[in-house]
Amino acid sequence: MRATVFHAKGDVRVEQVPDPTLKQPTDALVRITHACICGSDLWFYRGIHPWESGWRCGHEWMGVVETVGKEVRTIKKGDRVIAPFAFSDGTCEYCRKGIYTSCIHGGF
Repeated sequence: MRATVFHAKGDVRVEQVPDPTLKQPTDALVRITHACICGSDLWFYRGIHPWESGWRCGHEWMGVVETVGKEVRTIKKGDRVIAPFAFSDGTCEYCRKGIYTSCIHGGF
């Protein structure tokens, strides 16, 4: 697959990388169809935020689920999904109240 890879300040490239695999039973593999640059990507691109050569970039995207781990219950192969800046599990007390950015199992 192709991924955006950071090399140095001002040097980000799209390269061939190994295909991902499911590592946890709660994982899902998603074929990315659309992606964008987030303002937070510009911090390491400009050299303001520490980032190591070889690290992959990008965290705001849309795509189609290709496969899911055995513990995934809310999405299935073929579903269209989106990954915003913040992620949440959708199950904790805050998520059930619609306060996804306060998810106790989520993050940014």
